[in-house]
Amino acid sequence: MKKILAFAIASAIISGCSNSGNNSNPATQPQPNKLEITNDMETASTMIPSWQNEKTVIAAKELAAHSGKFVCATNDTAEFGYTYCELLKNITSFIPKKVTVNGWVYTTVANPKFSIILDVSENGKLYDWKTFPLDSLNETGKWVEFDASFYLDKPLNPEQSVKVYPWNQSKKPVFIDDLKITFE
Repeated sequence: MKKILAFAIASAIISGCSNSGNNSNPATQPQPNKLEITNDMETASTMIPSWQNEKTVIAAKELAAHSGKFVCATNDTAEFGYTYCELLKNITSFIPKKVTVNGWVYTTVANPKFSIILDVSENGKLYDWKTFPLDSLNETGKWVEFDASFYLDKPLNPEQSVKVYPWNQSKKPVFIDDLKITFE
């Protein structure tokens, strides 16, 4: 009888501590139509094949990285930076309506001609192309946070590829770190 009572008490304690019940805190509930992909540039060489152009990820020598030791560098010889590229079917089980890119940018010149690009292709042909200019960056010599949102108003399908990358047309050094790409 003591063994049965001890087993019942242990079962009640374990059941009370489990997370299998309904959690009423919405902040801890998974969001089924939202996916975040992060990249702090520290593991650029291991993120292949979804990430391309890893030659633009360098050890920060002339400035301190926003975090860690590595940054994506764009300049007169590297107009396009570290690029995320993947088929929609490999990213999410849903078709996103919005893509948001958050990160940190460090510019050496005020108001550079610098943008975050989102392009959607199908069978190697461009289907949609959007740009989010970051040319109002007037603070030089420091890391500044940015948010770029893209609304996908054309109908998409899982076989299309999505590409997100920085584009530096100013030719002056501009650095990116700590990217987060959110598909919703």
